[in-house]
Amino acid sequence: MKRQFFVFLGVINCMVAVYAQGEIDLQPKVFYRNEWSLAPMLNSNGWGINYRFGLHLNAADKQLFEVDFAYMKDPKERKDYGVLGTNGTRYVDGKKNLAFDFRFGYGKQREITRKHDAGGVAIRYFYNYGPSLVLLKPIYYNIGELVPIPNDPFYSRWEPYPDPAKYDSQWASNNIRIGGRASFFKGFDGIKVVPGAFAKFGFNFEFGGQDRVIHALEAGLIGEGFIKKVEIMDFTYPHISQKKSAQNQQFFLTIFVSYRFGRIVDPYEVKKKRERSREISY
Repeated sequence: MKRQFFVFLGVINCMVAVYAQGEIDLQPKVFYRNEWSLAPMLNSNGWGINYRFGLHLNAADKQLFEVDFAYMKDPKERKDYGVLGTNGTRYVDGKKNLAFDFRFGYGKQREITRKHDAGGVAIRYFYNYGPSLVLLKPIYYNIGELVPIPNDPFYSRWEPYPDPAKYDSQWASNNIRIGGRASFFKGFDGIKVVPGAFAKFGFNFEFGGQDRVIHALEAGLIGEGFIKKVEIMDFTYPHISQKKSAQNQQFFLTIFVSYRFGRIVDPYEVKKKRERSREISY
């Protein structure tokens, strides 16, 4: 993931060079630039999506209000297949919970370099911080036993259990095998909430040619901590627990890259449209 991050920064550098000069921008300018935007994110521990509302403060600054949704993975996850012949889906051995991270951010954005022509790149930095919540949803698995086949000492038959079950590290020692993950919707009644807080810092490179449409690439860091460890994995499983680094984390430092798209909104135009609609309704 770190290599991908540096490749991304290299692409950004090339784009800045390419767009450094362009056609003269003759579009009518929006001076009071509120904005809303969405950004799919690729994180070093998963993926997510961000919604941002930017409130105009002055020519260089915006107040930011953000909401993140992120799916968190453990760096030690390794996928495996269910028992041969069960048509089971792939699953992560030792994984007990799916982790969904919600962040609610408040912060600022400042422009370092603005676009001077239609093909230019505006460079900004931003930061935000606030509370976060991780929802831990238990994973259920389709399980069963390996039963010896009479008169055949080399092969066994998998006998599935009627009901899925939550992950248990003792399954292997009790001759229980996993056929695959059960339905995603199984286990919502057992969700646990882990509160925490986060801080985010990054750079925004806006390269769109239209003044009212946002197209930008972003990269940065997220630091996040919770009141207790986020239990994604069950590290009591023998071949995992032997690793020194095999433990769930309470604090995270995440690299992210994202592509942002959205629109610029002039609050005065919105106000005028509302006034016109009221006049027409009267």
